[in-house]
Amino acid sequence: MKLIYVVKEEDLKMTYKQILQKRLYLSSTLMSRLKMLYQIRFIPPIYSVHQYPQENAIIEVDLISSKSNIAPIEGNIDILYEDNFFLFVNKPFGLPSHPSKGHYFDTIANYVEYYLNSKNLTSHIINRLDKDTSGIVIFAKNSYFHSIVSREFEKRQVEKTYIAIVHGRLTKKSGLIEKPIKRSDDGIKREIHQDGSFASTYYEVIDSFENFSLLKLKPITGRTHQIRVHLSSIGHPIVGDCIYGKEKTQNTPLLLHAYSIRFNFKLIDNKVYDITSPLPHYFHEFAGRHLEF
Repeated sequence: MKLIYVVKEEDLKMTYKQILQKRLYLSSTLMSRLKMLYQIRFIPPIYSVHQYPQENAIIEVDLISSKSNIAPIEGNIDILYEDNFFLFVNKPFGLPSHPSKGHYFDTIANYVEYYLNSKNLTSHIINRLDKDTSGIVIFAKNSYFHSIVSREFEKRQVEKTYIAIVHGRLTKKSGLIEKPIKRSDDGIKREIHQDGSFASTYYEVIDSFENFSLLKLKPITGRTHQIRVHLSSIGHPIVGDCIYGKEKTQNTPLLLHAYSIRFNFKLIDNKVYDITSPLPHYFHEFAGRHLEF
């Protein structure tokens, strides 16, 4: 795939480097990599990306997929949406997002890599979910697209919504949990600590039944285990959370689901992606009725 950009009159006050960053949304890292691989060409030729262009000059970028270090393994994937740029899949409970110690060949990333390899593409995972969290995981079909959207995540321009069932009935119908989170001494768990990183989670109570509450959650920051730690810290751990929750529900799947994700893809006329994933059946079964929100 080749990207072609023609310099416009309004670009003439920018250097080529600034155009690559602000018009083509190339990160400095990706720009350096593409230049090293001779995948960026300028017509007419230039001697430095710091020089200013002439109107109608052309920038060509070859979007050749780089090789992946993820082993392609055949497996089932539930595709929610796919186009030329991204693949949105529905990750089930219990399946890791990405290879790690002890899970090198049995992750959703392995299965997606196999699927995309069949189309002569490689996968570039954008967001990761805990092994026991179900829901939407996004894969870019090129490191360039990955770079653009990853920066939207970093700038908190991506709207993510989770659904959870927690222990107890919350007294407030909505609220903002803002507590710093740091890695605990065991290197695995996270904990609330004054020396931790700022973390913010918005919650809204959708429904209540028995001694449980159905919540809609919007993590404003993206710390590891953020939602699980925050809810546990206010006395309402997620049902099925064996790390931060109550032992009596440890045989229940973690009732946390990445329900929807929305972001603008600036490269294509501010195209908006707004993808949802249906709530797993075991949420409804736990509640004893069909849950609506």
